[in-house]
Amino acid sequence: MDGLLSLKEAIIIYLDRSGGLSKLIEDCKVFKGAQQTEAVYRFSFDVNPSDVLELNATLGDCVLHDPVKAISLFQSVCYLSIKTLSLIDHIETENQVNVVLKPTHLPPFPNYCLDLSEFPRGYGPMRPLALEGLVIAMTRVTKYTQGASFLCSEEKCPCSRGFHHIRVHAPGATESATVRSDFTCFLCSSPLKEDMKSRVLGDKQLVELIHVRAVDVLGVHDADSLRYQSVTLFLRDELCNSMRIGHLYRVVGIPAHVHQWPNVTWSVEACSIQPWTPKCPCLVSSNFQSLQTASACSPWRFAAIVANSFGSSVIPPGLYNTLKLGLLLSLVQTEDNPDSPNHLDVLALNSDTLIIDRSGFFKCTWKQPYDNTVDWWCLGSVLYEMLYGLVSYKSTVNLGSCL
Repeated sequence: MDGLLSLKEAIIIYLDRSGGLSKLIEDCKVFKGAQQTEAVYRFSFDVNPSDVLELNATLGDCVLHDPVKAISLFQSVCYLSIKTLSLIDHIETENQVNVVLKPTHLPPFPNYCLDLSEFPRGYGPMRPLALEGLVIAMTRVTKYTQGASFLCSEEKCPCSRGFHHIRVHAPGATESATVRSDFTCFLCSSPLKEDMKSRVLGDKQLVELIHVRAVDVLGVHDADSLRYQSVTLFLRDELCNSMRIGHLYRVVGIPAHVHQWPNVTWSVEACSIQPWTPKCPCLVSSNFQSLQTASACSPWRFAAIVANSFGSSVIPPGLYNTLKLGLLLSLVQTEDNPDSPNHLDVLALNSDTLIIDRSGFFKCTWKQPYDNTVDWWCLGSVLYEMLYGLVSYKSTVNLGSCL
């Protein structure tokens, strides 16, 4: 009991030092004086494991290796703080407090890193791990059940009213683990029925993450020596729309096995996301230099080969943008002959059609006898939008007899 109290005391000290207590007070102001009683109150905290370890080693070990227990401790402390400071008027039970802990980073040791090129095959610990990778696909933002309240079907049972049975989402849990019809009361074992007006929904987004070496198209590898498998990443609530296709990220998340009978899917629940720039020498590789030397006989051969290697069917949109734009510009013909077979076709795609109308297809409003500088201006405006990620694109190049 003394050990539990010391852990809770350490949590209060950490929240006070890190600003988490002030954040809790600010978040509770939204519910202060509200007429309607909420079933679930969600609070998220950014946690620095190093600071927690310095304050209390046992609590730091709990955050790193037993996140479920750590969440339970933070939940109890937050509930006591809310009741002591009278932050929320209508809160009744500790179960109504839903705490989400987000480790900002992890210790730089191999046991806390997950290499996507060495995909795990067995059941690993459900604890935070750090992984780095490239986003190759993502879904639209959808809804999921963040929390739900259940009432006992036996009218004489105390659990037939109030908020005694609260279920919230946990990492790796499916929708049926939070909401279904076969739950029973812990007092009288009678069936539970959901209080539909108390269900709380949140945002959810799925992202496919793959090792960055999977797009090393200029590397020399045997055809059957390597196989890269993407990992499904779950982004929830405030993390939705924080990633973009073709960008590199460092993610701290909790691996989990999602059971959907008869299949078991391995996925990662993201806790925190940061843009990532891999450490690599600012030198041109020897293979790239050899390719340039071998194709030096033609001014077009090198650009055409590299453009084909970096085609949109191989490299996801948004990656190597600067190199792609340089290749596109190098393949543009400036001949006066309009019937020349050597031309560049650019297909620009974007949800905001106004950008396309004003830049990419602006040249359609120009008439002869204007010279080719108009086309250059239009192409430059489109490439500018591509360079800064405003437009995703796919290019097709008709090289004619250039090769």
